[in-house]
Amino acid sequence: MFQKLMVANRGEIACRIIKTARNLGIKTLAIYSDSDKNSAHVLLADEACYVGPSEARKSYLNIKKIFEIAVEKNVDAIHPGYGFLSENHVFSKKVNNMGIIFVGPEWKAIKTMGNKKNAKQAISKAGIPMVPGHSLRENMGSESLLNDKTLEYPLLIKAAAGGGGKGMRIVLNESELEGSIQSVKREALSSFGDDEIIIEKYIQGGKHIEVQIAADHFGNIIHLMERDCSAQRRYQKVLEESPATSIPQKIKEKMYEAAISVSRAINYTNLGTVEFIVDTSGKENDMSFYFLEMNTRLQVEHPITEAILGIDLVEMQLEIAAGKKLTHKQQDIKSRGHAIEARIYAENPRKNFMPSTGKISELRFPKNVRLDFGVKQGDQVESHYDPMLGKLIVHDVNRELAQKKMSDCLREFKIKGINTNLEFLYKLNCEPRFLENIMQVDSVEAIAEKFRKETALHSHFASAAILFLFLQNKFEKKMWRIWGERGTSLRLCHHDRFCEIKLIAKERTLKLFLANDSYEVSDIEISAGVIEFTLRGYTIKYEYERENEIVRVFDNGTIFDFELQQDYEARDNTEINEGKVIAPITGTVIKILKKNGQLVSMGEPLIIMEAMKMEYELKAPKAGRIKKMKVKTKEIINQNDILVEID
Repeated sequence: MFQKLMVANRGEIACRIIKTARNLGIKTLAIYSDSDKNSAHVLLADEACYVGPSEARKSYLNIKKIFEIAVEKNVDAIHPGYGFLSENHVFSKKVNNMGIIFVGPEWKAIKTMGNKKNAKQAISKAGIPMVPGHSLRENMGSESLLNDKTLEYPLLIKAAAGGGGKGMRIVLNESELEGSIQSVKREALSSFGDDEIIIEKYIQGGKHIEVQIAADHFGNIIHLMERDCSAQRRYQKVLEESPATSIPQKIKEKMYEAAISVSRAINYTNLGTVEFIVDTSGKENDMSFYFLEMNTRLQVEHPITEAILGIDLVEMQLEIAAGKKLTHKQQDIKSRGHAIEARIYAENPRKNFMPSTGKISELRFPKNVRLDFGVKQGDQVESHYDPMLGKLIVHDVNRELAQKKMSDCLREFKIKGINTNLEFLYKLNCEPRFLENIMQVDSVEAIAEKFRKETALHSHFASAAILFLFLQNKFEKKMWRIWGERGTSLRLCHHDRFCEIKLIAKERTLKLFLANDSYEVSDIEISAGVIEFTLRGYTIKYEYERENEIVRVFDNGTIFDFELQQDYEARDNTEINEGKVIAPITGTVIKILKKNGQLVSMGEPLIIMEAMKMEYELKAPKAGRIKKMKVKTKEIINQNDILVEID
C-alpha cells in the first residue's frame, strides 16, 4: 500500500478520503487555497501545502503547482476526489508519467467517457440502448438547428464534456432554443474548458438509476448494485437512495449487465458509475432504459452504497490502484436495508436557490448518523466553489424507517449564519411523491416552486406568538392578570417578512391583532413539542421547537421559522432599494443584456452572472427605463453591490 497520499481536492470529499487513508496507515497530504487555509480537510491531514489563490483555476485546477508539491513532498499516489481534476485525462496521464499512482481509471478510459459523444461512439457496438442525439460542434453553429423544423420538443442540451449536472438545459419549445444553447456553451466552457454540446431527446418523467461498478487490473469486474438519483433540481441531485426499490429486479439485472459491458468495452479499471435513464411509462417488467454517461470517479452519493453493502469504496479504490485483486466476488454483494442521502447546500430555496455566502455562526449535527462534511462552525462560506456543505446519510432496515430517520435528522439539524436547503430537504423528504416512491427526474421542480411560494399563515404567526409568551412566562396562571386589558406586543420575522402582533388577555381567551385583523384564541394547550388551540372555531394543532429567540412550527412537511425581533426599528429595505438590482451573491458578470436608456418590463432579464459554478439571471424588479448600468462584462461583483438603477 502507499506511504503518502496527496488528496487533490477540498471540502467534504477530501475529509472523507483522508479518514480512510489514515485507517489504512497511509500518511496524507492536503492542498489548500487562500480561502481554505483553516478548513476541516487541512486540519485533518498529516500535512498540508498551499496551492494558490481562492479562484479554483489558480489553485485546485493548477496542475503545474500540484505536481510541484507532489514531487517536493514525495507522494506515492494522488486521489482526485470528485470535481476539479478528477475526470481530467491530461492530469491523470501526467500523474502516471511522473511515476505517481493516479487513484482512478487509466487516462484513456477517462478521455473516452469524459466526452458524451465519444462515449456513445465507444460503446455503440456493445448493444447498449442510447438516447438519440448529436453534437452541435458537427453543425458548426446553432443556425442549422434553429432552422430544423423536424426537431421534436422537449429537447435536452448538455455539455459534451460535462458531468455533475453542470451545463444542462431542458428546451420546451423553439423560442427557448437559441438562449439555452448559448447558456449551456458558456457554462460548459467555464466548468470544463470545452463548449461542445450535444442535443438529445428529453425523456419526460423517467427514473435516473446508476450502477456502481468496480474493476481491477486482472480483468475482474463486479457491480455494487444501484442507486436511485431521480430527486434532482436543475440536474443537481438532492436526495439519493439505495437500493432502487421502485425498479423491478428483472430490469435492474439488465442494467447490471449493461454497466459491466460498458466497462469491458473500454478496458475500465478502478471504481466507476454507469448512469441510465429508465422510461417508467412501459409495463412494469418491460421498462426501457438508455445509457446516459459514465462517471470515471468516486460519486458524491457513494456513501449510500457503502451503507447497504458494508464496503468502504475509498479503501477499494486504493487497493485497486495499488495493484491488488478485488477481494469481493459478485456473489458476495448483498444488500442490507435501505439508505438515503441528503445533500446540504448553502443556498436559499425561497429565492430561486440562490447560493448563500457568509460565516457559519452555529453548526449542530443530528446524532447517531453518518455525516460527511467539510465545514465546521466558524467557517466562512465563499462564492469560489460548489455550494455543497456536506451530506447527511441515514440507514435502516427498510425504506419507510430510513425515510422516518431522515425526517427526524433534518428537524434536529441546525445551521445558522447562512441560508441552507435544510427546510426544503425536509419538505421533499415528506413529499407524498417521495413517500410513495414515485419520484421522477422532473418531479422536484414543481415541488420547489410550490415550496418557494409557501408563506406562513396567520395561524402559524399566532402559534409562534403564543409560544413566545407562554414559554417566557413559564405557564404562570397570573399571566392573564398581568397582561390585563393593556395587552402586550411582539414583532416576529419569518423569511424577511415582519409582522407585529398584539395580544390581549380576556378571561381564559386571547385576542390577537395582526395584519389589520383580529382573532379570538381559546382552549390553548401546550405540551412537550405540541401546541393546540381553537382559532375562529377551528382546532389548530402544530408541532414546534423553541430555542432562545427562534420558534419553529412544523405543519404538514413544512418548517416555519419565526424570530423574535427585539429591535422594533428593524424593517424591510424593499422601499429603499426599489428600482435597483442588487447582487445576491459575490460572482462574475457573464453577459449584459440591456443598455442605458432602454425600456424594460418587470421581470425582464438584465444581467447573467456566474457564482458557485452556476449561471443566474438577474431581472428587473419593476418596469421602467435603465438609468444606469453600473457593471461591465467579466467584472467581479460583490454581494449587495448595486448593479442597475431603473427609473
